[in-house]
Amino acid sequence: MTFKRIQSDCHIEAVTAADLIDGLHTVTGRSGQGAILPPPGNGPDEPLTWAIYEVTTAAQTSDGAELKKLCTNAVMNSRRALACLVDWYIDRDLAKYCKNPPKTAKQQARFLMSRGIIDELTSRVLERAVEKRNRVEHDYIVPELPEAEDIVELLRRTMATLRSHSDPSLAPLIFGVFLGGSGHGKLGPYAEFHGWSDPLAIFCRFSARPWVGLLIPETKSKALLRQAYLDETDSADLIQLLSLAEQKFGKPSTFAGLQTCELILKEIGMLQEP
Repeated sequence: MTFKRIQSDCHIEAVTAADLIDGLHTVTGRSGQGAILPPPGNGPDEPLTWAIYEVTTAAQTSDGAELKKLCTNAVMNSRRALACLVDWYIDRDLAKYCKNPPKTAKQQARFLMSRGIIDELTSRVLERAVEKRNRVEHDYIVPELPEAEDIVELLRRTMATLRSHSDPSLAPLIFGVFLGGSGHGKLGPYAEFHGWSDPLAIFCRFSARPWVGLLIPETKSKALLRQAYLDETDSADLIQLLSLAEQKFGKPSTFAGLQTCELILKEIGMLQEP
């Protein structure tokens, strides 16, 4: 069957997150398109590598002043690595765009628990590790070598476990399917829209005001997009929307870079202001 590229005609209706939660309860779908999200800054691997090097070097030095410096830096860099990973998860799930983004360590831990990334035990263990780091940074207490080794190893193993359980680079974008295609040709990435087929749940990070929406097809080209801006959405509602989308559609089966994903949303008419 040959598909023809057509123009999307989408009417936008402003709603609340609560309206979208009610709407998601009424739809089902399958699969979807996700985005490959790079880490914040240089990522968590670099400071973690520094921390491992510093604590390993500390175990071999006989210089007391150097030992203190290396242990202190190791604890600080391992905590920086964890903070970067946490920020990556919060960015992945668009929580940083909410009206009440998780900022404190406890808020971030609650968010990660709600998303199933960590459990309560892991949260308590990490809190204790962060508290030890805070003693180094804010109370100016130099950690002993065994303490520095324990913190670096705990955070290294915890971060590896978290990433194997939930990949921070695989972000939600579109839940459900529509007719079309995308790829990378001689002129760069491309996307084509061939028509609506099923309801979609969309989590858009590319607009000036990121939003979440439920798209209901009316004809092959026309659809209604019920849209709520994230800066008007509570993070608890966002968690519920993400969980419902995953429950109703399953997790996206394909992922593309941010440039391609933005192109897809433009092609299907999602990057427009109401």
